[in-house]
Amino acid sequence: MSANRSKLLRTALTGVLTLGAAASVLSLAGPAQAVGTSSVNGPISRSEIIARAQNWVDQAVPYSQSLWHSDSNGSYRQDCSGLVSMAWHLNTSRVTSTLDDVSTRLGSLDDLQPGDMIDNITTHVVLFAGWTDSSHTNAVIYQEPKPGRTAEKTTYSRSYLTSNGYLPYRYDNTIDSAPLPPKQAAVGWGAQVVVNGGGDVMHATRSSNGSWSGFGNVESAAGDIGVVRAIADAGINGDTHVLAVGGDGNIYHAVRHSGGSWDRFTDIGPQTNQLGGVTKISAVSIGGDLHVVVVADGRLFHTARLANGTWLRFGEITPAGGTVTSAAAASVNGELQVVAASGGTVYHTIRAVSGSWSAWGNAYDMAGNVGTALDVALAGTGADAQIVVVTSSGQQFHGARYGNGSWQPFGELAPVIGSFTANRVSAANIDGEFQAVFITNDGRIMHTIRDGSGSWDPAAAIQLNGVNGNHYDVSIGGTFN
Repeated sequence: MSANRSKLLRTALTGVLTLGAAASVLSLAGPAQAVGTSSVNGPISRSEIIARAQNWVDQAVPYSQSLWHSDSNGSYRQDCSGLVSMAWHLNTSRVTSTLDDVSTRLGSLDDLQPGDMIDNITTHVVLFAGWTDSSHTNAVIYQEPKPGRTAEKTTYSRSYLTSNGYLPYRYDNTIDSAPLPPKQAAVGWGAQVVVNGGGDVMHATRSSNGSWSGFGNVESAAGDIGVVRAIADAGINGDTHVLAVGGDGNIYHAVRHSGGSWDRFTDIGPQTNQLGGVTKISAVSIGGDLHVVVVADGRLFHTARLANGTWLRFGEITPAGGTVTSAAAASVNGELQVVAASGGTVYHTIRAVSGSWSAWGNAYDMAGNVGTALDVALAGTGADAQIVVVTSSGQQFHGARYGNGSWQPFGELAPVIGSFTANRVSAANIDGEFQAVFITNDGRIMHTIRDGSGSWDPAAAIQLNGVNGNHYDVSIGGTFN
């Protein structure tokens, strides 16, 4: 963009707007931590822009035209244009009339993407995070609103924006999130995805170069166990361990070996004791052991298949929050961590290497209440536990419990991975990356990756050729040859 193009105004208008059209959203206070990997005035991904804006909301940074907020993300004036300058990682706080020096005007509000700005250069500027619907009638935005308020995430109607002279702009150094470059085939990592399609267990592999195999029917190779009700999988080296609740209500276990051959499904009940009313299974490997958590009759149980092939008896680990509807297990720094949706709230616990369990903690108290939890997923990345919650409204939220015991507040995923309504989620650590799969209400299965820098890939639909019927459950695990 030409730096000397004409301007309507060159005055230092930082903007105070009376918000008759906006409804504020409650923010969560949290510790300031550096967000992302961009450098000052350098290229920056959309996901990092949104994360930086959310960081001010999490800290409840108060509006001020004279004060500057300083933390590990930089030092910026605490007003509307200061928030946008901070989110874009500029070298200084610009004003509403000069932010377009470093951005390009878009043709239409419909061209907006997360991380762009909507600016009336005489009054106020906001950061665009997404649309609430496909008709683009309401925009989700981040802003510093006015004195007496703090940074917030809220909505503006399209009619309000157009009638008040707001125009769309894109920061010139914005880069779209892109998949990581393909890894060498010799690396051998694979994401193993199993789907309950019409009551059948179906399996596919996403290889380290990003390509997908077709789905195959597991029961045709491992034995028919009837109309399947719930599934889970986890990798141990090159083997994929699959658990499924069969038509008789029993839990079955099978192994897919690295060469593609399958062992037969076997009923684990004789070794673990039989559970009735199983509705959810999650599994993860720690060393050569396979740890399994099961929701049965609204209660939560744990077992493990040891490296020698023997199983532990189920032990109950139900949190005190109410009826358990979902649970997920993960290996975090060599320890088993579990999250559970109980009474609509998310709880968290840790099983030490010694086998002792910590007291359940309320994750909503630590990371924010995002609504009634329908499904949960968990995966460890280093010492951190990455958590995804799908709410009863179909929204998806991500948070984390850090290795030091502090929590990253839950943030909505739609602005960074795309908008869809989901009812199931599963996640796994695959070669150091957090990968997640969702079942949407319109029958798709979406896949996304959060890389080590914290950037998310836009969710993409997995091709489901050969998967028949409705999709009742999905699970993702990782293998390494």
